[in-house]
Amino acid sequence: MDVLEYFSGQAKIFAGQRRSNGLPGQMRWVGDALMEFGFTPNETKFKENWTGQRGDGLVLPGDTEANLTITFLQFNNENFALASRGEEVTQSVTAVTDLVVAETLPAVGDILSLQHFNVSSVTLEDSTTPSAKTLTPDVNYRLNPKTGSAEILDVTTGGPFVAPITADLTPGAASFIRMMSGTAREYWIRMEGVNTVPGATFKNFVAEFYRWSPPPSESFSLIHDGQSRLESPIAGAVLADTTKAADGPFGYYGRLVMLP
Repeated sequence: MDVLEYFSGQAKIFAGQRRSNGLPGQMRWVGDALMEFGFTPNETKFKENWTGQRGDGLVLPGDTEANLTITFLQFNNENFALASRGEEVTQSVTAVTDLVVAETLPAVGDILSLQHFNVSSVTLEDSTTPSAKTLTPDVNYRLNPKTGSAEILDVTTGGPFVAPITADLTPGAASFIRMMSGTAREYWIRMEGVNTVPGATFKNFVAEFYRWSPPPSESFSLIHDGQSRLESPIAGAVLADTTKAADGPFGYYGRLVMLP
């Protein structure tokens, strides 16, 4: 009697850049994620011209495209850098002086960007000559030190003030993603998963894809009513890996193994 093997998979997805020898380097778990993979064969069809049906008289196979789509369900610097083709940058913690944060006198309710994050020792001053006037925290402005911004509360008390408004501050430890500043990269993708069907003969599986080259994601959704995820899925081509033999243990695109 034939064994009817049903399959319902869950897996960890790992991503790492390819080494120069075509094999994977260190890979990291991308966190909870979804993945789809498929081939798109291209072919040329020729119509016959004598039966009156204009049917397909000949089909010539052409190239085959392979595509891999990953939807990240967890938000971190590494995933955001991959999705935005960005680079992670560590913020300098050197003290900053005389940073212009408003070229004209701000109005109540305006937000001033201090252009740094996790700031401390913040002082806002105007440009009154010969002696600058210092704005008072929680009177003239409310500081959000984590985001590095100041909300203007009052431009009368302690004034009149003269633009521009400058800031002295000390940035704290922080890292951020500089979007669209990286180069196109190729990733080795590996899945290590389990078949959750009770009594399954093949309980484990591994899938590998050797040259995933994703473009930046077309859109991101950063405000949500429910669970956050990077929208939309990141879809990229799986390129043929000609460092490997078609009839070798790897093949050109990827491989899948089912294990008991």
